[in-house]
Amino acid sequence: MVGSAVAILDVDGTLHPRSIGLALIEQMQRRDVGDQAHIAALWSTIKQFRRDEIDFPAMVRATTASYGAALRGLHVDELAELARAAWGDLRDQLFPFVRPLIARLHAAGVHPYIVSSSPHEIVGLLAAELGVAAHQGAHFVALDGRYTGACAVMPGAPGGKLGLLHRLAGARGAKLAECIALGNGEGDLEVLAAVGNPLVFEAAAPLRRLAEARGWPQVDRDSVLDQLARALSA
Repeated sequence: MVGSAVAILDVDGTLHPRSIGLALIEQMQRRDVGDQAHIAALWSTIKQFRRDEIDFPAMVRATTASYGAALRGLHVDELAELARAAWGDLRDQLFPFVRPLIARLHAAGVHPYIVSSSPHEIVGLLAAELGVAAHQGAHFVALDGRYTGACAVMPGAPGGKLGLLHRLAGARGAKLAECIALGNGEGDLEVLAAVGNPLVFEAAAPLRRLAEARGWPQVDRDSVLDQLARALSA
């Protein structure tokens, strides 16, 4: 594998067992910060999705709208402080393989790219913890220091992660056939299909079946580093 390759890495359920964006919402609830009615609507949508009452794109649209509405009027410094508090609770829960995985990518000259639908404010803290410069989370728009409720970038939306991967790979001069994708859910399907080295991590049954049909390697927290070594030596 050439040194210009990119490894796009999912966060929620992949690098970390939790959704770090929902942990941030929980901080908002505990401190009674933000619009609590919209936070309740966000949780309701997630419950609908988990009961298979709505599909993934509908869930992403609804939760993005609710998250943005919950943030509307909040000062960026307030969210940054909440993100630091949430990350303080989360940082020791990273899967044990994560730091060795990042180290091996760096050693191989492969650029890790952390991409998540969780807000960029907390994704940036995770990336900094791991020494990863390239990262992207959901970007909620702020004007004069306060959130407007709009979302400018949502990686989990259709085409979201794929577009981000194309841009970074293009900037690095990387061929997608030489790139790696590590993900566990429907929001990762497009990048898993696009790269030459897809790694499906502890996925639910629908993605496992698709991985089997397409011959994508399936990994768990115990086998991911061995499979990464195979990809890096290809």
